[in-house]
Amino acid sequence: MEFVKVAAVADVSEGKPLAAEAGGHKLLLAKVAGTVYATQRRCPHLGFNLCRGKLEDRATVCPLHKARFDLATGEIERDPRLWIIGMKAKSGLQTYPVRVEGGDVLVGV
Repeated sequence: MEFVKVAAVADVSEGKPLAAEAGGHKLLLAKVAGTVYATQRRCPHLGFNLCRGKLEDRATVCPLHKARFDLATGEIERDPRLWIIGMKAKSGLQTYPVRVEGGDVLVGV
């Protein structure tokens, strides 16, 4: 696994998602309580950009259907709110290891 610089620590604001890329992977970066997390950027259900959503505690929420995912594990904390079409959670988010070195955020890909 290679760790790639994706952002400066100063660019990752507490409680606000940030889009980044590393090795062809489109990422969401988030800082919660001083810890930086990296997950896939697109919701696994309908592919919506999670950077347009919001953070709640240590989770990201899809702005389209309100599915909620744990930033550390990628696990689904709340299923999509699309019960009318019978949508159930298919999978969680892919997460990536993060290192902070000096003023840089590095993600393992």
